Amino acid sequence: MPTVTVAPSGITFEAAPGQTVMAAAVAAGLRWPTVCGGNGDCLVCHVGVLAGAQHLAEPSAAETQAVRNLRGDRGGRGEHVRLACQAGVLGDVVVEKRGVRRQRNQTEQEESSG
Repeated sequence: MPTVTVAPSGITFEAAPGQTVMAAAVAAGLRWPTVCGGNGDCLVCHVGVLAGAQHLAEPSAAETQAVRNLRGDRGGRGEHVRLACQAGVLGDVVVEKRGVRRQRNQTEQEESSG
């Protein structure tokens, strides 16, 4: 199965072929920053692709339009910007995204609130 590595945290998880970066992260027990929950509307989930851009499915026209202002000199995020909720994983890839972390399990949540 393809592997996704998230910089700068170094978190690594597997993705089923064609599964989106964000869906694979959530399935692996990670919290991925988003506002719209993966609908491609909020752009919060966007990532910079550091390696393996060719191992992501081609972006749709809607995704291409959505990230247009997030890349290059104007957005300051480099050439390969994708929405994690839309980018299907086809092979190993390294993306940059701050705020990705392991979900706290129920016991940890109860201990911190009690």
